[in-house]
Amino acid sequence: MEYKAKCGDIFLCDSDRVAAKMVKFLMQSPTIYQQIWCWITHRLEPVRYYHAGLILDENKMIEQQSQVQYGDTQKILSRRIIIYRKKTLTYQQRLDLGQAAITDLGEKYGILSVIGKALTWFTGIVWFEDMMHIGDMDICINRVAYWYYKSNEELFGLSNFKRNTTKLMDKYCSHYTDEWEIVYQNE
Repeated sequence: MEYKAKCGDIFLCDSDRVAAKMVKFLMQSPTIYQQIWCWITHRLEPVRYYHAGLILDENKMIEQQSQVQYGDTQKILSRRIIIYRKKTLTYQQRLDLGQAAITDLGEKYGILSVIGKALTWFTGIVWFEDMMHIGDMDICINRVAYWYYKSNEELFGLSNFKRNTTKLMDKYCSHYTDEWEIVYQNE
């Protein structure tokens, strides 16, 4: 499948690293209690991707690593990856989305967000996830969700961009085919 990049395309990618596997395990369910219930009832769904970012053009993408930084679009295409495109975005909306992302260059990784998500997962109390989100410090998936919310008021079917996970974004984009399309996939 040949890929023709457009600003605003969302990529979700995977890895075999231990940390990636841990992240995917914790994203199977919002809390440990739901995880146990889904496991008992055989409804536990695997998470396909652990990392998210935004395509800016054929050569440049932007992602949250230790900080928000540019990356090489062509380099990530060889990974296990899926790229979604929102069909209804206008040229100006794509530019606004790219600008929202570029504004965050250099912003730091949200360690407190990770701690909040972990506490929510272990306790079932969503307050931790909401309250331990500090300013411009985010994790990759929430960063992408924020860029979409900031520029296009897209929430991916959720009430808050902070609650997004790669699993939820993947499910949302793949189910709403009238709004979203898969423009590239490498399994």
